[in-house]
Amino acid sequence: MKVYSKLIISPKKNANIYIVDHDPAYSASLTKAIDKPAKYNIETFTTGEKFIAHLTSLNFRKNDIHLVFLGYHFFDDREHNLMNGIEILEAVKVVCPDTEVVMLYTEEETSYGAYARNSGAYTFVPKNDTIFLRINNIIMRVISQKKLEQNKRAFLFSFKVFMFYLVLASIAIAIYHFLTQSR
Repeated sequence: MKVYSKLIISPKKNANIYIVDHDPAYSASLTKAIDKPAKYNIETFTTGEKFIAHLTSLNFRKNDIHLVFLGYHFFDDREHNLMNGIEILEAVKVVCPDTEVVMLYTEEETSYGAYARNSGAYTFVPKNDTIFLRINNIIMRVISQKKLEQNKRAFLFSFKVFMFYLVLASIAIAIYHFLTQSR
């Protein structure tokens, strides 16, 4: 009997999705609604304090994508107010400015939209029946935009390197031509 060892290489997951909401059941339902969740690193948090502590402990890599779905009101077990969604959003933008934050809101929380937008929120999604469809569209849009930005940066870098070598080759040819002419 021959025994073969299998080398299983999982594809690199460079998209990180965080769901930050005070209701664990709601966070779980959002997690289940994400299409192909195995493609992403998905984590949930019930308070902004826990999420910010986690975020500050990360080593951010250049091509990683970070997307946060963030509720607004947070309470602890004793119903004390914790950091609200705007405070969490502002802290996220300090820790990792490239993180895209999607604010989740109820009808009572619509008045915070303009302030959240000015604080760097990517978009706003109402907590209603359409959220489960909308989050997948947002995930795909954010990932597409981030990958397009990465490809653009890579192209610009390659173009600059090409131009450098082109100029260097032109200078070398000019020097060679000058040296052979002067003999």
